Amino acid sequence: MIEEKVSYCGLYCGACPSFQKETCLGCRSEDKSQSRKSKWSCKIRMCCIKVKKIKHCGQCEDFPCKEINRKLINSHQNDPRFEYRHKIPQNVVALNKLGIRKWAQAQARLWSCGDCGNPIVFYYNKCSVCGKEKIKNV
Repeated sequence: MIEEKVSYCGLYCGACPSFQKETCLGCRSEDKSQSRKSKWSCKIRMCCIKVKKIKHCGQCEDFPCKEINRKLINSHQNDPRFEYRHKIPQNVVALNKLGIRKWAQAQARLWSCGDCGNPIVFYYNKCSVCGKEKIKNV
C-alpha cells in the first residue's frame, strides 16, 4: 500500500535508499525481520504511535516540536543532500490538505525519474538507475 511509504515525521519513505534496498520496510511497518532497526527507537515515531496516537506529525498541535526540529528540520542546514528534511513543514501542510493517500501518490511522482520511471534517492537528487538529475523545487 502506498500509505506505508509515508513516515510519521512527514517524509516520503519511497525516496529513502534503505527503503529502496528493502532493508527498511518503512516507518509504519511492524515487521521485526527487516534489517534496518533504527526506527524502533525513533522518538518521533514513538510519540505519534504511543503518546499522541496520530497518523503523522502534521496532526499534532505541538508541531513543529523540539525533537523534529533538532533531528530533522534544522539538521544539516548547509548540506544540499538534506534539503528534503527542511521541507517537512510544507510536507505536513500538504499531508493535512490532501490526506495520506493522495500525498503519497504525489510524492511517488515527485521522487520518480521523468526519463525511466525509477525512484530517485533524496540524498542524491538523481535517479538511482539512469543517473538523471531531479529538477530542483518541483
